Amino acid sequence: MRLIEIFYSIQGEGPAMGRPATFVRLAGCNLSCQGCDTDLKPCQELSLPDVLESIQGRRVVITGGEPTLQMDELAELISLLHEKGLEIHIETNGTNPIPEAILEKIHYAVVSPKRGSHFHLDFWAGKENVHLKFVLGKAAWCWTSELLEDLVPVLVKDRVWIMAYGTDQDMQGAREAWDLAMHLCVNYSDRLHIRLKKR
Repeated sequence: MRLIEIFYSIQGEGPAMGRPATFVRLAGCNLSCQGCDTDLKPCQELSLPDVLESIQGRRVVITGGEPTLQMDELAELISLLHEKGLEIHIETNGTNPIPEAILEKIHYAVVSPKRGSHFHLDFWAGKENVHLKFVLGKAAWCWTSELLEDLVPVLVKDRVWIMAYGTDQDMQGAREAWDLAMHLCVNYSDRLHIRLKKR
């Protein structure tokens, strides 16, 4: 597999916020979002046994980049982690559906659609283990309050999260994201790792 890094930390955002996990960050993405540093980081090739040997704890978050670009290896990794009884999370932009047999082995699939991308909302919205995380901000790929006010009412609110775009500790858009989440009766996600300058 092509990876950027594997590290042990605490999840800083989304439905598993505050929980420790091993993060497996895969390389490559099919989108080019302003402000993303994924393509600037060096990557390495690791075998699946080497990846498995690097796992700490009982929770694994597979992220990227876009993990589904390596679907064959991703499916095999998820199956192996599932056989070991680990809790599996994945973060994806939602542009590539994950096969049902693999998706059902995942505890949380956090789909963060980017505005203007061809994400498969109908596929993801009907899955009970899928949470939709919308990033609110001024970048071209971020969502606006107006767009989310139109989109969110047709979704299952318990599985919708609104998070401010931010790479600085003060998270300037956090209050707007909080207020919109309150208004739409959905979940607010902070970015604890950004506030605390942790990985």
